[in-house]
Amino acid sequence: MAKAKRYTAEQLRDAEKMAATLANVPEEKRTLVIMMTNSFMAGMEAQKAIDDTAKEAALA
Repeated sequence: MAKAKRYTAEQLRDAEKMAATLANVPEEKRTLVIMMTNSFMAGMEAQKAIDDTAKEAALA
């Protein structure tokens, strides 16, 4: 079974701000904004993975 993900108070505040911002985007453009946001977040996760791999290689 997958471990439940836990979020910090700061992450929850950021999520609330994002939801409020999305609520102000016209509905016909909302999907595009969500896709762009998801792409940005995936890029950040990929960069973190690259950085973590580089750190591990440097320590080896």
